Amino acid sequence: MNTDIKQAMHVEAAKSLNAAEANENERRWNETKIDRKNEDPTNHYDKTRMKLNFEIGPDGKIYPLGYHPKSLDVRLQERLSELGWKPFKPDSKIQPNCCARFLFGGNHDRTLQMAFGSQIVNLEKNADNSHLRRCEEVELWAKDVYDWCSRRYGRENIIGFQVHLDETSPHIHALIVPVGIRPKSGRECVMWSAKFGKDRYEYGKILKDMHTSLYEEVGSKYGLERGDSIEGRNVMHLNKRDYIRKLTKEAKQAEKAVKGLQTMMRKLESQISSSQSQLEEIEKSLASGKIALQEYEIQKTRIQKQISEYQSKLEDKAGKLQEKEQELEQMTKNIDRVGRLAQPFRNHKIDFEPPRITSKPPIFGVDKWIEEQNRSIASRFVKIVRQIEELYRKDAEQQIQAVQNNALLDYRELKWLQQEYARLTALNDNQTEQMQTFLDQLAEPYVRERIFSIADALIGGQPITVSSGGGGGNSDSDLRWDGRRPDEEEDTYKRRCIKASLIMSIRSKYSYRRR
Repeated sequence: MNTDIKQAMHVEAAKSLNAAEANENERRWNETKIDRKNEDPTNHYDKTRMKLNFEIGPDGKIYPLGYHPKSLDVRLQERLSELGWKPFKPDSKIQPNCCARFLFGGNHDRTLQMAFGSQIVNLEKNADNSHLRRCEEVELWAKDVYDWCSRRYGRENIIGFQVHLDETSPHIHALIVPVGIRPKSGRECVMWSAKFGKDRYEYGKILKDMHTSLYEEVGSKYGLERGDSIEGRNVMHLNKRDYIRKLTKEAKQAEKAVKGLQTMMRKLESQISSSQSQLEEIEKSLASGKIALQEYEIQKTRIQKQISEYQSKLEDKAGKLQEKEQELEQMTKNIDRVGRLAQPFRNHKIDFEPPRITSKPPIFGVDKWIEEQNRSIASRFVKIVRQIEELYRKDAEQQIQAVQNNALLDYRELKWLQQEYARLTALNDNQTEQMQTFLDQLAEPYVRERIFSIADALIGGQPITVSSGGGGGNSDSDLRWDGRRPDEEEDTYKRRCIKASLIMSIRSKYSYRRR
């Protein structure tokens, strides 16, 4: 059993929630859909445990999973509409965050214990776990996590809170809308920065506080320790290729260190040899009377001291060299292990009794006796061969599974790279469009003069009042000007001033046209 009993919480910003994702969270699937999902080797949906899934409703009570007549994506859209949420233009490829997806869990053995107590759970695919009963402890844990979310984000903003007990480890999915107050109107609105910070630095501090708060208010009650800080452990989550690249880089650095230590050792050995030659020379000089005894003793003491220092350094470098060589050897093995899809077959040892003739041949009927002995030997031999076949067949199945998993990881990485390429392309197109708009506006003398006058005023710290002329969603917050940030470089600040002046001028121009 794993003794590292930690809590787990993952937060992901989301711009929307589609029907397929909502159906997965609420298990609005038929038998065919479940079977198709389980064809993926990374999925493990146990149909016999699905009846144990549950969710917590807006009243804080436990209900069967998917009890609500409206699906999760519909409920999210309704709450966003209540808050007056209006995303960017429908054809815009970039959209703001409107909700947060939480995943709560913990140590595998501990969460299974909370969910099923001492009952035996078969985690093999297609296993029958219909005998299992849900324990009260997992319900209490889920309620406490729900209350924790309610205190931080408001019960009305928790769109869904599903507890899944049909996968490998019990866990919770929570869909939450971050809500803040508009500084001008004082009305509630969807505001990611109000709950998760304006930048990565603020988000990191808030996330650290969330983990601590979750442990103090919930995890400690159920024997789940606070997760280790990523900063303290220097944790990195890498895909397979990045991990191989990282190992290769570290191996090259270790190899370079080994070569450096070897060079230093050769240099020290050369210095020791040179000092020993000097010692022999002064001994010859003393014997021939070229130097006095006193001079000899002084030089001898100096050279012996040098030899001792060189020897000490040599021993130190030898120890470090041994450590680096072992480290390099392990890195090389890791690279080889990760880089290979299939691992070599193991050598299996099988205990068996060799076939033997245990009876004497009869005087009569020798041919029949030989036939019987041959059948007996053949039967025992076939049994041994079948044992060997079974062992290597299992190894082959594991090899195939490993290849499939690696191929799946490669496919997922490809899909991620494609999505990242699409995102960056969209971002580039958006930036190009903004630049073209900026150039078009600069072509008009009045707008050009107004843009630079506003930019000069902002850079100089003068207040500027420009009507936004209406607009949807949270557009009024875009005109808020907070001056120069404490850690902002001067050039960056000036660029931000020019960008803000452009937005103000364009909106003022459109507002004037409407009037």
